[in-house]
Amino acid sequence: MKQLSIIILATISFFFCASVSKAQLHGHVFVDTNNNGQMDPDEHGAKDCVVSDGLNVEKTDKNGNFSLPGWSKQRFVTLYSGANFNCRESFLPISESRKEYVFALTPKERKKQLSFIQISDTETYEYRDWVDQLKQYAQVHQPDFVIHTGDICYQIGMAWHAENITTRKFGVPVYYCLGNHDLIKGDYGEQFFEQCFSPAWYAFEEANTLFVITPMMKGDYKPSFNREDIGTWLKNLMKTYPAEQPKIFFNHDLLTNGDEFDFKVNDDEVINLTEYNLKAWLYGHWHTNMAKEHGESGVMSYGTSTLAAGGIDHSPSGFRVIDVDEQGNTSSHFRWTNLNRKIEIINPQKNVAIQNAAGEIQLAANVYHTGAEVDSVRYAFYGDEGLNWNSALDQSKWQKMTQESDWTWGTTLTPKESDHYTLVVNAFLHSGEILNAKHSFSVVQSNEANINGQWFNLAGNAAHNPVVDEEHEVPYQLQWTSNIGSNIFMSSPVLFENMLVTASFDDGNAKACYLVGVDAVNGKKQWRYHTRNSVKNQVVVAQGIVIATDMQGITYAVDVSTGQLVWERDLHYNRLPGFVSGLVTDGKVVYTGFGKSLSALDVLSGDVLWTNDDWESGEGTTPVMTLADDVLITSSQWKAIYAHNLHTGKLLWKRSDADLRFRDGVLSYIDGSLWVTGKGPENAVPGILHQLDLKTGKTIQTYKTGLQQAGTSAPIILKDHFIIAGSHPGIAAVSRETGEQLWLFEVEPALLYTPSYYADRQQSIESTPLLIGDKLVFGAMDGRVYALDADSGKLLWKTKLGAPVVTSAAADGKRFYICDFAGNVYCFTSAKK
Repeated sequence: MKQLSIIILATISFFFCASVSKAQLHGHVFVDTNNNGQMDPDEHGAKDCVVSDGLNVEKTDKNGNFSLPGWSKQRFVTLYSGANFNCRESFLPISESRKEYVFALTPKERKKQLSFIQISDTETYEYRDWVDQLKQYAQVHQPDFVIHTGDICYQIGMAWHAENITTRKFGVPVYYCLGNHDLIKGDYGEQFFEQCFSPAWYAFEEANTLFVITPMMKGDYKPSFNREDIGTWLKNLMKTYPAEQPKIFFNHDLLTNGDEFDFKVNDDEVINLTEYNLKAWLYGHWHTNMAKEHGESGVMSYGTSTLAAGGIDHSPSGFRVIDVDEQGNTSSHFRWTNLNRKIEIINPQKNVAIQNAAGEIQLAANVYHTGAEVDSVRYAFYGDEGLNWNSALDQSKWQKMTQESDWTWGTTLTPKESDHYTLVVNAFLHSGEILNAKHSFSVVQSNEANINGQWFNLAGNAAHNPVVDEEHEVPYQLQWTSNIGSNIFMSSPVLFENMLVTASFDDGNAKACYLVGVDAVNGKKQWRYHTRNSVKNQVVVAQGIVIATDMQGITYAVDVSTGQLVWERDLHYNRLPGFVSGLVTDGKVVYTGFGKSLSALDVLSGDVLWTNDDWESGEGTTPVMTLADDVLITSSQWKAIYAHNLHTGKLLWKRSDADLRFRDGVLSYIDGSLWVTGKGPENAVPGILHQLDLKTGKTIQTYKTGLQQAGTSAPIILKDHFIIAGSHPGIAAVSRETGEQLWLFEVEPALLYTPSYYADRQQSIESTPLLIGDKLVFGAMDGRVYALDADSGKLLWKTKLGAPVVTSAAADGKRFYICDFAGNVYCFTSAKK
């Protein structure tokens, strides 16, 4: 860092002690065939290269010469690199002592297609695991560039990134956008950003596409530029390149939620970017992951949270990989961070495979490594002969598994009769590494008992009191797994008769977004309904209809038996961040939406019974709404808890004090009181369990939990104690009389980060535990499902899934169902006495 400080100080002196008054700027661009940085006699100028002073945009003449008129805020002459050459130094500081500005080009092959990585909002000055994971991915897959879409964060953050996240360190070009927290104190807001990285706005070509980097228009300190400056530059830029050339824009924020991408230059002038073949707009800022197609324009927007920590709306830590075809069309997928060479056989489990009525068994494995894609997964299956020196010679044993999601690979087979079996799985990474897992087991016949599921809300009821009047015995036995083809976030399963329903999300392309009906008896998928965007939180069932709302605020009512659409309602949400809250129903009315789109809808018709008009939306908010007698409880992250009259929508009260404003937990209602966990008033203070009066919202009592409370969990309220899941380090019981912590059970560190700003290997639970008799059943972000003795906190049973569990379980008789992040639904049965 000392060396970097010297460089920056020298740069400050060189760049900004010199006069940058308006003057014509002359220079030339040449093809540096021997790559020595100097124009030799046998080298020639490069024509039609694009250069800019930050306002004016010109092309070089046939000899490679250019002249820019200059402007009052000029600081750089920048060469906008073409797709068929590289430039060692593409921007030069303007100085009165410099007579001309010379750029040396080295030719490269022009591609037809390309890929790049987007990261955003890292907001750090610390070296963490994600740096090496990102670096490995870049080195293994060789994307054409990496783009950071802003909020590098303050002076120390920018200085750290300028040393560690660089072209030299990564082996591919690294570009930066200016975010609101990158506008810091100085002669002007973007001054230090320029010293560390580059001008705050410019363009470059790769393949057939023009990429345009634009700055955040406002932030912590005032920038030197204004909207008219950037608008004038954009006009000049659009005139210089063909209108039909595909264009992709980068900015720290999204320009619009609408269909037309209009950049307002001033009160009288607008640039309609869709007229210039805008293909995609990539942004950060909101700390949320979302992909969206903007109506008939076809423009895709991609919002990306931070790869370094959990998002504000609990978006998982990750980075986006974007592919661009010859026409400039985009597709993307996420690489989730913090995952180091993970492989887990998830079916069979615990040395037992379940054979269905057709004589088949399921084989499945979860495989993931942040630093490299999984190219293929192969398995070998052995009977009584086992895996040994002789059987290993038979290479015909090895067969391919089918990829079922970004994490899960599987197959189905009919085993020959044998007492014991061995499954060996090899996963082949693009890096050349091979991951291996092995499991020995026997086969037993399935017990396809009748199911009559009545699990319609989170925790099985609208009050979210997660207590089940049933006795289970351990160990649990896996009955079946079923992958729905995409990731599952907080869409905890619901049950109606013999049908289980959950929902998927696709932050890469908003294509693999489904409601899925699964036969709860055997795990066979019965139907799949495609939603316009991701469904990330709780779906509900009422009167044989499953109801869900996607991130764009479209609500779907689907027949739970057939998967056919009953009705659809657009809540006119149309905002950022996307909708991520959970629904609740009383069986006749479903409550959905957020802020001004918060609505009560008739279950059978979808008719709007009332809409909230009392408060605006806030940040992305993951708590599921709660029903308490005739009151609806909902939340807004960073804002408040709100209580509405269930029948009219009238706001009854709100709590926006600090202890409840910054809060993620689901509220439970029992015995006339609301119960919810929240963060302590200071970082050093552990989480708080609040007891609130339903009618007024006033605090009745508070209890310190001894845990961090940033997870989306509901507490279990019992006669003499509480059971509370925390975002770190696990789950605990607290005495109702004394406030003493009675026991604490710690889970393992999370496989990836979801709670807001979590980045330190916290041991997180995002789900609501179920109290089934005297057993606590829950999944955790460490990729395990646990059963604890509820009285002592003693571990009774656990199983490893190899993927985070963000959902809560649903119970029916002696079975419980739970989903993992990889898109798998699991059915476990209680042991017989």
